[in-house]
Amino acid sequence: MNVPTIKSLAYLSSFACVSAMAYSGYDYYENDHQVTYFDGEHAYGVLNGVEAPKAPAPVALDFAKDIMPTVVGFDWTGKPPPPPEVAEAVESVDTPAPVIPVEDILEVIMVLSDPRDPGDSYCSLRFSDSSISPAEQLFSVGASLPAPNDQVSVLNILADGVEFSFADTGRPSEVVSLSLRSNGADLIRSLGPGERIVRRTLVGSGSAGSADGTPSLMTERRNGQFYIGSDDAKQFAEGYQQILSQDVKTKTRYVDGKRSGVELTEVREGSIASRHGAQSGDVVISINGNPVNSQQEAISFAKNNSERYSVWEVEVLRLGRIETIIYHSSND
Repeated sequence: MNVPTIKSLAYLSSFACVSAMAYSGYDYYENDHQVTYFDGEHAYGVLNGVEAPKAPAPVALDFAKDIMPTVVGFDWTGKPPPPPEVAEAVESVDTPAPVIPVEDILEVIMVLSDPRDPGDSYCSLRFSDSSISPAEQLFSVGASLPAPNDQVSVLNILADGVEFSFADTGRPSEVVSLSLRSNGADLIRSLGPGERIVRRTLVGSGSAGSADGTPSLMTERRNGQFYIGSDDAKQFAEGYQQILSQDVKTKTRYVDGKRSGVELTEVREGSIASRHGAQSGDVVISINGNPVNSQQEAISFAKNNSERYSVWEVEVLRLGRIETIIYHSSND
């Protein structure tokens, strides 16, 4: 390519650039300078539509709670705070439960001591707690007192008092002397001509009994030996179905899938069953060696053998231990 040709192309290029610049200036002058890029009315509406911020509410400072700890009580020295004080551990001391003497909870109003056979000795006790009913009860050696004093047992019946032992083996036995007066009257009196001593039954209401000398209510003469009174026998014979439905609830006990006794799930307090030694949770295993597995079996056995037996040995599982309770249906 020669020099004249290069010059011609350079002139043409320069002319084209000048023409494009001239056209751009003309176009801006004719069109763009008339376009308004800022909408004043829209901007005015937006600015006036902004809600004015609320002034902060004044805060009242309390001198004792706010100013005192943050200003006056502040440690301006910059020293680290001292370590917290460790309180010394106080050894707890177990306070033993107060020991209540037996003579404060009962009164010995009668003793019948048999030195040759302690098992045939008896004592009559009167309780000061009004919640214990009956207030006067007859006890033999080894018998426990009624709740809430069931941790106390009759250890020995003496000629002039009763010795008591406790479930707490560390507590020594206590002797309560025979009371010589009761309610202002002498308990010891002289017998006139023809008078004789008759043992008093202090179970239930304490009624004297029938004309033939049979006690009207059940009497425990030895520990685990119960003598059924005439009134109790009559009441059970005439209304045993009502007694069993209202006073006692039972269910069959199963061991390894096999029937094994009758469990007393509930015994109403104060009922005839309760007075005859039945307790909730007892399991009756057998009667006179005959296994029973339902309430009906026990009733049927007793009815069918009422003329055959006068002594009934009931084997009971009580608190994991098998006990034998003996009932005498006559005053033998």
